[in-house]
Amino acid sequence: MALAVDLHSHSGYAGGAGKINLHSLAETMKIKGISVFGIGDCLFPAWQKEYKHQLVSNSSNLYHLPGTEAYFIRQTEVIFTVALEGYPNRIVAHHIILFPDDESISKMTKLLSRKGHKNTIARPFITCRDQSELEETLFAIQAIHPLVEIIPAHVLTPDGILGSKNKLGSWQEFYGAFVDCIHAVETGLSADPAMLCRIPDLYGKTFLSNSDCHCEALNRVGREFTILDTGEMTYEAIIQAIRDNRVLLTAEFLPSEGRYYLTGHRADKHESKKETFFPDDDPEDLVCPDCGKKLLQGVKNRAKQLTDYNLPANHKPFLHLLPLIEVIASAFDIKSIGSKKVKDSFVKCLAVFGTEINLWKSSAQDIEELLDNNLPQEIIKHITAVRNGSFSFEPAGYDGQYGILKIHMENSNEC
Repeated sequence: MALAVDLHSHSGYAGGAGKINLHSLAETMKIKGISVFGIGDCLFPAWQKEYKHQLVSNSSNLYHLPGTEAYFIRQTEVIFTVALEGYPNRIVAHHIILFPDDESISKMTKLLSRKGHKNTIARPFITCRDQSELEETLFAIQAIHPLVEIIPAHVLTPDGILGSKNKLGSWQEFYGAFVDCIHAVETGLSADPAMLCRIPDLYGKTFLSNSDCHCEALNRVGREFTILDTGEMTYEAIIQAIRDNRVLLTAEFLPSEGRYYLTGHRADKHESKKETFFPDDDPEDLVCPDCGKKLLQGVKNRAKQLTDYNLPANHKPFLHLLPLIEVIASAFDIKSIGSKKVKDSFVKCLAVFGTEINLWKSSAQDIEELLDNNLPQEIIKHITAVRNGSFSFEPAGYDGQYGILKIHMENSNEC
């Protein structure tokens, strides 16, 4: 069974676009073709109260929203922080944790309480005094249930386990003996499997792509997703597919779109309001040559520091994509995805392909033929250009800024 999943999201309690409407979210999942979605912030009491009132759990150990085709997995993001010998600053690393049932969530809440955590923020911090306590804590979480899964989130972004803020030489320093319990990592919006597959710590691991979204918008839900070979739609089957690396396909941002791809700093950090970023090599000591301020190292060059080019590439198939609604808006040269003519064209695409994922899994030639006479040629050309990978971001993303999209129509007929 090919199952499209998006296993990392957040509720409105984590900031972003505000309160999440589960029925609207279910409709967006249906449109996109996402079968199982991370409920987000599942440890946070206020959000728990909301989603448990609307969702039902069944024998699959997934939540279901009655009257819809939407299924949800129990998921939260947790931030571990620890002092490691030899590092001047505390190591801070974001992780996704997946739970098989409500009892496991209850046990996790009690574990946090014993550590003095009061569950007052949607993304809890788990602070450990040293690596020994961190290792003990990770094993205690794993012991809650054999199917609890701990996954390093956006692994190379500055706040990821191997990110530039941490500067770890190897994640063994962080995980200790728990390292063998890490089966998968999340690629993040600023990296893709091709960038990660030759990093020794990540070699042979399962690469998952998720949206990490904070709302139910069409350009957020499923902006990155993973298709797993699960056999059936159950929590256990999903976890087993992750552990066995049964990934059929991931959909990725072009890394240069991501907010942390290049080294640089935003204009509002510079006295002259000048944008500063470095497409190639980093300045010495990551100091801005113009203003002398420290730069945030990007994922591109952090990956280069960690890569062993003697390792063969061993990643699963992936596509660089854009949300379809954004592609259509670009074709109309409209910034708002809420425009009526943008939405009308989007609906026409769905009428042909059923879901957005079905469209993107099709070849550019099939897309062109099936949409012919349904949409203006200009829109079709934009869609096929993206499907062929004929797009870029100039400038690329850096220091919290997304890259600026450019679709290259002159190359849109490549197969």
